[in-house]
Amino acid sequence: MKNFKTVFAVIIFLITLLLFFNLIGLADFSLIEMISYIFLVAGISLWFNSFVESNKGGIFTGSFVFLSGIVLAVESSFTIWNPARMIFPSIFIISGISLLFVYMSDKNKIVFLILSLLLLAAGMFYLFDRINFKTYVFIEAVWEIILRFWFVIILIAFIIFIMAKSSNQKEDYKNSE
Repeated sequence: MKNFKTVFAVIIFLITLLLFFNLIGLADFSLIEMISYIFLVAGISLWFNSFVESNKGGIFTGSFVFLSGIVLAVESSFTIWNPARMIFPSIFIISGISLLFVYMSDKNKIVFLILSLLLLAAGMFYLFDRINFKTYVFIEAVWEIILRFWFVIILIAFIIFIMAKSSNQKEDYKNSE
């Protein structure tokens, strides 16, 4: 429950910040962009808190929400000719990466690694079967995404910094008792 209170507080802060930026004209966010930013920040907040506490369900959920936010942000900001063709590969890849994070939190559970690799392989196979992949186009697209979402990257780094500092202070307090 503590994780959800933290995530809720972060979401309220982010909504306030985005609405303030819209109000003063610093940025112009559409509703879809705001939702994708909320998914990104909520997902990373939940993931970080769950990773610190070794909560596997929270790690998976936080990763899934964060990665879904990335897909939603890319979908809303760039032209993808047939986004319906990307739904299943995205679900497989996001689930595989999320299970990989769960495995990283508890390396004794090899089943998470095996499931992760199977889902990633299925998603990649399904994805590359549906698209015409060119390396230079991929690198150019990644660069465009970084340029478009620099604000989110800085915001996520800031949130992780604050949460890590808060976590360290709690550890120091517990150790001093």
